[in-house]
Amino acid sequence: MALRTLRRTVSAAGAIALLTGLAAVQAGADEEDPRIEQYRQALAALRPLTDPPACDQVAEPARWVDAGAPDQGSADAVISAHRGALTLAPENTLDSYAYAFAYGVDLVEVDIQQTKDGRFVALHDSTVDRTTNGTGNIADLTYDEVRALNAADYEPWKGTAYDPAQVASLEEVLELAQQAGKGLELDIKGSVTEEGELAELVGEYGLIEESIFNSGDARIFMAEPAARLIYNRDRWEPNFLIYEIAGIFKVFGSRLDEYTPESIAAAHDNCAIVMPHAYDAGPEQEVAQFLQARAMGADGVQTNQPELIVAAAGEAVDSAIEVGRSERGRIDEICLVNADNGFGFPGKPVRFERGDKSAEVTSGRGGCVAVPDGHWLGARVTFGGDGAVHASAARLVP
Repeated sequence: MALRTLRRTVSAAGAIALLTGLAAVQAGADEEDPRIEQYRQALAALRPLTDPPACDQVAEPARWVDAGAPDQGSADAVISAHRGALTLAPENTLDSYAYAFAYGVDLVEVDIQQTKDGRFVALHDSTVDRTTNGTGNIADLTYDEVRALNAADYEPWKGTAYDPAQVASLEEVLELAQQAGKGLELDIKGSVTEEGELAELVGEYGLIEESIFNSGDARIFMAEPAARLIYNRDRWEPNFLIYEIAGIFKVFGSRLDEYTPESIAAAHDNCAIVMPHAYDAGPEQEVAQFLQARAMGADGVQTNQPELIVAAAGEAVDSAIEVGRSERGRIDEICLVNADNGFGFPGKPVRFERGDKSAEVTSGRGGCVAVPDGHWLGARVTFGGDGAVHASAARLVP
C-alpha cells in the first residue's frame, strides 16, 4: 500500500498567507519552552543529511489550532504488526512475522538487538530471560549463543506446535519482507551500537523506502539519506513544532491519546503520516482504537492483532488452497495461504466435501493441515472466508 497523505496546491498569494498564519500560531504558543529550541537545533543538524521526497502540501496553520473536520488519512490504512502477529505465534519469531505478512500488513515491527559479536537479532528485552530458556544480557551473548536458545520457552507457547522456536536474525526477517513486498518498522534497542550498519543492511535488501526506523541517530541518514524515521509523540509539543518535526521524521507513532485532529493535521501538512498504537487500551479495544484513530485523521495504526485491524479496515486479502504431496505423489496435506505471497493462515476452518461425505478441519502451523482419514480424491476443499481473508476453493485431483 502506498503511504499517502492529503495533497493540496499552493499559489504565491497562498504562500504569503501561510507564512503570516504560521507566525501568528507560533506567537500564541509557549516559545519560551527551552525544549523547542533544543529540538530545532537537533532538526537543523539532521536536515543536511536527509533526502526526503518533495512535499507539495500546503500548510494551514489555523487548522493546527482548530482542525474543524479532521483530515482524511491514507486511503488504505497503514498497518504495522507489533512484534509480528504475536497472538498467533511467539513474538519476534519468523512464524509471527510470516502470519502478519499473510494478512497483508504494510510493516512488521521488529525489536532490534545487537549481539556481542555485532549481529542483529529480533528480541524485545535487553535480556533473554523472559522469552527464551537462557539468561543474561543479549549484548553479552554471541550470535550463535542467542540462536541456540528456544524463543518459545514462555507461556502460552511452551509445549505448542511452536515450541521450540529460534530467535530470528534480522536477515531472515528482511528476506520475509522481500517475499511479501513489504517493509520493517525497526524498533532499535539499547544494545545496538552500529545504527549505520543496520541501515546499510536494510538497504542491501532494497527495503529502505518500505521501512521505517524508530531512532533519531544521524548515522542512519548518513548511511541511507532516504531513510524514514518515526517520531514518538509526547503531549508537550505544540503543533507548530509537530509540523517542523515532520520535515525530518516522516512517520509519527506512540499512544493514540497523545494525538488530536489538530496535531495530525500539522504532521500531514509537512507530508508525514500518523500511525499511533491501537493496543494500549487492551486487546478488547484494538478495533475501537483503530476506528477512533482513523476518525481523527490518522493514516493507520500499530497493532498486536493484524487480523482484526485488516478486517476493520475493510482490506481483506485473497487466499488460496495449496495441495501438498508426499514424495510418492500422494496428497497428504492442504495449506490455506495468502494468494499473493504464499504465507499461511493458521486457525481457519477448512471443509472437505466428496459426494455425501464431509469433514471440517482447522488449519495449523503455516496454514497447513493433514487431509482427514479416508478416501478424499476428487473432493472439493473450501474455505468460506471471513472479514480478513476472502474465500477460496480447490479440488483434490490425482
